Amino acid sequence: MRPTIRPPGTIALRKWLQRLHSWLGLSLGLVLAVMGATGAMLSFQDDIQARLIAPLPLRAGEAVLAPAVLLQRAALAQPGKAIARFEVDSDPTVPARISYVDKAAGAKERETVLLDRRDGRILGPLPAAALFDTVERVHRWLAMPGNGKGWGRIVTGSAAIALIVLALGGLYLRWPTKPRDWRAWLTIPPGRKGRWWWREVHLLLGGLMMAVYLLSALTGLWWSFDWYRGGVQRLLGAEQAEKSKARGKPDFALAWQGFDAATAGHSYRRIMLIVPEKGSALRFRALPVAARHNRADDAVTIDGATGKVLATDFAAQRPSGAVIVASMFEIHRGAFFGLPGRIALFVTSLSLPFFAISGVWFYLARRRMKRKGRARRVASVQPIATP
Repeated sequence: MRPTIRPPGTIALRKWLQRLHSWLGLSLGLVLAVMGATGAMLSFQDDIQARLIAPLPLRAGEAVLAPAVLLQRAALAQPGKAIARFEVDSDPTVPARISYVDKAAGAKERETVLLDRRDGRILGPLPAAALFDTVERVHRWLAMPGNGKGWGRIVTGSAAIALIVLALGGLYLRWPTKPRDWRAWLTIPPGRKGRWWWREVHLLLGGLMMAVYLLSALTGLWWSFDWYRGGVQRLLGAEQAEKSKARGKPDFALAWQGFDAATAGHSYRRIMLIVPEKGSALRFRALPVAARHNRADDAVTIDGATGKVLATDFAAQRPSGAVIVASMFEIHRGAFFGLPGRIALFVTSLSLPFFAISGVWFYLARRRMKRKGRARRVASVQPIATP
């Protein structure tokens, strides 16, 4: 016979945790459901967009333009817009990506398009870019005004804290009297039917996914609260260095020469150039061929006006704390742990709507049972009318 599942501690603490669990689930369950559904959609964004991009039909021996030349032609193609980001792949058949910002209109949003690497011609917008940008804004700050500087990130950050409390509280509430018996954790007691069976499923899945939820919530707080991000950086001994400052108008050809000199002997499968709004301190992020994920890249800062190397940060030379900080985004979406990690994050994110819906169902069912119980007690004390 399966042991009765009761957590250690007092009955009063259990009741308090049950109320807290219900209150957090009812107040922020919808936010967590939205964050989970959108997070699942973003799990394989790179793969989906890569599949939607048609390769360039290069003939045998046909050469492509150098990255610096592509940048110059891209700047001439959109004279009223500023280049914010440029990305080029080691595979010459993959079109380059470039992001523009319309400063004249005061817009902050980037417009990403594809470039033909043979002549610098704009091929069109990045496939599904508008869709994924919207999904990302919903996931990070519920698409509320102010974006990352508004109230949206406070709401999503509070939801992440609630997820931590829900996960740990749920573990306490489900703690069995014999925790070493695997059947107490991985099986549903016989005889459960209807709502009670679904309640056991809710508890079982919550226990199985608890570690992944804690990982998602603890890393998600990185983008919600500055105090949290700073505390993690200090804990890991990986405080971010001050941004390099350089004045003047950047020369892309000169900057690329400086980058090539700083990374001589390294092989990369993708190079990204980030252009600041002001100044000429251009930041290169180059992904080595053997990198385990997209954020295990080398960072090189170049003064675009002179070609001088301002700072270098090679992934192979980073201490463990700096590796975690640099990989925070990939840890958050599971890519740090390879394809199995991404699949696990996808499944757990997609299951958050189930926990929100089932939690509301259980709450309403309990309310209905309490009302029926009060009605029966009232009826039992009614005086019997005499003829």
